[in-house]
Amino acid sequence: MIFNKIDTTIDEVNDIETFHVETVSLTHDELNKKILRVTSDHGNDYGINLSEDSEKLSNGAIFFIDDHNVLLVTVRSEKMIIVSPSTIDEMGEVAHMLGNTHKPVVVEDGQIVLEFDPTVVELLDAKSVDYRIDVIQLKKPLKHVDLSHVH
Repeated sequence: MIFNKIDTTIDEVNDIETFHVETVSLTHDELNKKILRVTSDHGNDYGINLSEDSEKLSNGAIFFIDDHNVLLVTVRSEKMIIVSPSTIDEMGEVAHMLGNTHKPVVVEDGQIVLEFDPTVVELLDAKSVDYRIDVIQLKKPLKHVDLSHVH
């Protein structure tokens, strides 16, 4: 079976216990992909071929297999750096520094989250920036800044 669009999310399904749920566990990198072959926790193989205008995969995305069965996307917990700048100036400096490293990030709740990298840790230590390293499950994929523009 090949899925072409995300049907709903776990947060939008009030009666999930009435469905038979198969789960597929993805890395944060795989969330950015439009075409994937996945194997569920039940050993079933599925294809995902999302259209260009489809929303992106995210933790909790659901595909309906049929009226009683669903495929639930979960995201594996991974080692991440969570940067907590103390001022808007420090946020700007950290964002500029990380932009120069071309690392994909997620910015939310006043924090910058990126995949663990010892070089980034050295840069943050050198600038005395507050951060922590933790194994977390991302809700949405890390992404590069989109610098495309039209003249």
